[in-house]
Amino acid sequence: MMNLRKALPILILVLVLIASMTTTAMASQNVRIVIDGSNIKSDVAPVIENGRTLVPAKVIFENLGAKVNWNANKKEVTVTTAATDVSLVIDSKTAKIDGKNVTLDVPARIINGRTFIPLKFIADAVGAKVSWNAGTSTVDIKYFTDMQGTVKIGGSTTLQPISQAAADVLMKKNPGKLSVTVTGGGSGNGVKGGASGEYNIGNVSREIKDAEKTEYRDLQDFQIGSDGIAIIIHKNNSVKNLTKQQVFDIFTGKIKNWSEVGGSNAPIFVQTREAGSGTLGAFVELALDPIQKDQQVVVTATPHSSNPGVKQAVAKEVNAIGFLSFGHIDNSIKTLSIDGVEPTVANALNKKYPIVRPLVVCTKGRPSGATAKLIDFFTSPEGKKIIDKEDFISLP
Repeated sequence: MMNLRKALPILILVLVLIASMTTTAMASQNVRIVIDGSNIKSDVAPVIENGRTLVPAKVIFENLGAKVNWNANKKEVTVTTAATDVSLVIDSKTAKIDGKNVTLDVPARIINGRTFIPLKFIADAVGAKVSWNAGTSTVDIKYFTDMQGTVKIGGSTTLQPISQAAADVLMKKNPGKLSVTVTGGGSGNGVKGGASGEYNIGNVSREIKDAEKTEYRDLQDFQIGSDGIAIIIHKNNSVKNLTKQQVFDIFTGKIKNWSEVGGSNAPIFVQTREAGSGTLGAFVELALDPIQKDQQVVVTATPHSSNPGVKQAVAKEVNAIGFLSFGHIDNSIKTLSIDGVEPTVANALNKKYPIVRPLVVCTKGRPSGATAKLIDFFTSPEGKKIIDKEDFISLP
């Protein structure tokens, strides 16, 4: 009986602690995460530790357009935005922002198999505005709704509609505070303008060339998606498929009549893009170079200054052929399969379709402020929807 009396207070204390822990866990499930005014869904909820709010790192940073990586051996999380590199080690109060040590008031933790970080650290790491509302149990983060200044974008006409759509969304989120202008001019112009600072962001619809990296040593580039290039013909043309070799032979001038590829007895009128076009550069690299290096589109081809220009020319001439970015395909023209593979986003993603190129933005040096956030927006969930809607391929 004496042993039971002695044990009873201990038992009560244990039960109180368990009840307290359960209550805290249940309370944390009601915490909301709001980013730029939208409720964010997460499979794990924020928690409170020592009076500090800890939030799931991956879901927060990915909604800000950041890349998040986990090194299991080092127990280290790395976060990369257009402007900043961040790293944290689990259970350590020391983190790094752009290589400089910073001290956390609460270390990063692994909870329920997820990495949690102090809410305040997000502001220090990527320049977001963060707040905690105890009354409503809400974590509030402002990133894309906290932009101001002027951003000039120019270059690839392929990227022009994506950039304009993103600009419209962000200016609406920041009325009167943010101004974004978008122009074309081709990928070569995008590299030159971005590298020189003429543009805050240069649009490039191809790989940055080694020669360009050598010439512009301050050039920074960021891939924001991918794009396929389709071979297009008039809707009334009976041809449905070409081999890779036939594509090469037509665009280099060896095959000159549709009858040679199963069509009618009629001359082939090749349409192309102007010199410096990212679409042209990617087409040569991906469609011609694999057959024979240092080949160019036949000199008798008619050049056009934009994707819409090529499309309109092919739509008007029954014997024309050209190449066109996936994002500009519509029912005014017909696309051809290559070796039996249709030019679709699905076939580009699974790498069955052969003519796929990166979509890149570039800047003079590492970007900051509104420029950096606009680049991050392209890889945020909302930005990816814009890219996918335009029939391009967002990053995974």
